[in-house]
Amino acid sequence: MLARLLLYGGAVFVGLPLAASQALLGTIRQPTLAPRPPWTEIAVRCEGLRLRAWLAPGDGTRATAVLVHGLGDSLESYADSGAFLHRRGHTVLLLDLRGHGGSEGRYTTLGGREREDVRAALRELRERGLGARGFVLLGASMGAVSVLRAAAEEPDVRAVIAEAPYDDYRSTVAHHARLYYGLPSWLPLLPAAVAVAEWRAGFDADEVSAVEAARRARGAALFIVDGADERMPEPVVRRVYDAHPGPKQLWTAPGAPHTGAAITPGYWKTVVAFLEANDL
Repeated sequence: MLARLLLYGGAVFVGLPLAASQALLGTIRQPTLAPRPPWTEIAVRCEGLRLRAWLAPGDGTRATAVLVHGLGDSLESYADSGAFLHRRGHTVLLLDLRGHGGSEGRYTTLGGREREDVRAALRELRERGLGARGFVLLGASMGAVSVLRAAAEEPDVRAVIAEAPYDDYRSTVAHHARLYYGLPSWLPLLPAAVAVAEWRAGFDADEVSAVEAARRARGAALFIVDGADERMPEPVVRRVYDAHPGPKQLWTAPGAPHTGAAITPGYWKTVVAFLEANDL
């Protein structure tokens, strides 16, 4: 009987949280491609990891743009957007976050440790003399949380464009558990899984909040709601928007799926208008 209790107890109190933590930490690597002009591949070092990035130096007249993908994506998805900004004169860097694309790393922390990836990219650009006019950071989903949290720490970030950010780590875990698995937020498995994920990946879930980051972020901000997004719907994005002291703008991409705003009419008109209004 004791052996059975230990076995079943271990399965319930250790096995289930461990398995659930893997769902929080696991990454999906997309195939990587060789860069083509105007891109050159470079390495960014962060916390002992080698991160892959593509760089296209601009004409020096505009803020340097850093584009950051979401969960399960890679920098290749943003090559066209980056090329558009490069034609406008921006120096542009596309970054593979840890555990994604061609970057090293075993885990994702949904914007927790990834904040440091973005900050490392900014340091690399400064060391190359490519940050003199400041930075504009563009991110989607997890990438949006990462760039907002980086902007809160870096005084030369002049603007952030955040598409589909979640509000805070614990809330988004509860929301997705309910959305995909029908699990109630009061289920003890959820905080247990988060606790195991924190231990395994070395981060503090309570610190990972786009709302708090937006409250502290410097410069202007454009927040984008994907109109058909169940994962980060308008009320979630608006909580982040409301926290930012401004100047700020909220725009909804009509009918866009999660992180799909760039393929909707009006996206580039909105982004360029925002950049021009803030002399970027």
